[in-house]
Amino acid sequence: MILAGDIGGTNARFGCLEKKAQGGWTVNHFTKIRGADFSTFDEALDSYLSGLAQKPRRAAFAAAGPVEDGYINLTNADWQISARRLEDVHDLDVCMLFNDFSGMTRSIPELTDDNFTIIRDGQPRENEPILVAGPGTGFGVGYLVPTRSGWHVMSTEGGHISYSAKSKLELDLLQVLNHDRDFVSLELVSSGKGLPIIHKAVCDIHGVKYEFMEPDLIREAAKNHDPVCADVCRIRAMATMGAIGDLALAGGARGGIVLAGGVSERMIDYYMQAPAMNRFLNRGARSDYVRDIPVRLLTCPLAPLIGSAALLEDQSTE
Repeated sequence: MILAGDIGGTNARFGCLEKKAQGGWTVNHFTKIRGADFSTFDEALDSYLSGLAQKPRRAAFAAAGPVEDGYINLTNADWQISARRLEDVHDLDVCMLFNDFSGMTRSIPELTDDNFTIIRDGQPRENEPILVAGPGTGFGVGYLVPTRSGWHVMSTEGGHISYSAKSKLELDLLQVLNHDRDFVSLELVSSGKGLPIIHKAVCDIHGVKYEFMEPDLIREAAKNHDPVCADVCRIRAMATMGAIGDLALAGGARGGIVLAGGVSERMIDYYMQAPAMNRFLNRGARSDYVRDIPVRLLTCPLAPLIGSAALLEDQSTE
């Protein structure tokens, strides 16, 4: 049994996973908690473990931040995780830490078709990389590369590439954002944490007073043809799908594309609209390169747990 965790900027998910003999994973004792309810990761983990009769001896945590020497300082939350400390405190045989999108990425070959929604049909090429990317609290990017010994995950910081503005509205947005910062990233424009900033900037462009709105209210207002909210949703969708096209070219992802992240699930209707999809498909002289790449939306909330457990198993069999 493997204790697995998906530790994001907003929520933390825990479960106890076991590999099925016929393939796939069983997830037991799944729990989702709000990170804001606990001041430290240790407190959150202790709360989860207190409800288990049997304590696992192996652990794998996928967290939103870069991993350095068995340590993660979360990018979008004031939590720190130390693998060696957790081994000592909880008497674990092994504890491994992974970037959250490494876990998300590694989960893809472990999942069944019903864990995905087809966004665009295509013909995946065997033995070619798969791109897994999309916005949540931040913006994650990973590549799944087939090797002779199995799958290799390339964890990246691709969400921090620069934002690419193309239309007049987007250029106006970039000009507003540059008033307060000298670099505007894809993550800022597309992710959950950047939404209030983008909403305020679009209000400035329209010459209307900014008032904070929850994300679901912005999407609802956009559907009701509110001009500011409609522009916010279109901008974010075009930024995401344009970047997906760039990342597919850069990583040679003709094995397929998987959109992931909570924002992707909630914004998928906008991603599928012509303005955003055309940003993905229009690659200039290499538009043919992405034309046949299939695009799927990941809909399994347990994916990072399954992926982190699979990564632990990969390392134990090397």
